[in-house]
Amino acid sequence: MRCDLCYQSEPTAYVELHHNVGMLFLRREYTTQGELCRGCLSRAFWHHTLRNLTLGWWGTISFFMTWYFLASNLVTYVQARGELAKAAPRRAAPKPVASGEEARRILEPFEHNVRMRLRDGEASEAVAQDLARYHGVELASAQRFVEQLREAA
Repeated sequence: MRCDLCYQSEPTAYVELHHNVGMLFLRREYTTQGELCRGCLSRAFWHHTLRNLTLGWWGTISFFMTWYFLASNLVTYVQARGELAKAAPRRAAPKPVASGEEARRILEPFEHNVRMRLRDGEASEAVAQDLARYHGVELASAQRFVEQLREAA
């Protein structure tokens, strides 16, 4: 499955985590629900837990709702971690790396972005590394592309 927060293709578990914000006479309830991977699950759990502990108990109803949400979130977290422990991470097939003219064709739409980064004083090596990593082209092809743009400017 795909994580609903980070969109990574990793094993996920469906969770609903809640936190309460008490405001003496009012209260608000916040929820995170969806298919979450291991990293996003931990971040969401601690986000809601810390909010419950610091903001949840300011009010009569909120005091009791906070305890309920803390217990419910803990049970949900433990169950989801158990599900994720059983699931083996999927290995993505290696992405083919483009080179030569194909790499240039892939990188051309980003010419303006590269020029802006170079104009802002960013190192051409860093720009080329980002292009190679994010767009699936050889580092040498990305470096040639960046150098050609730098010389043309």
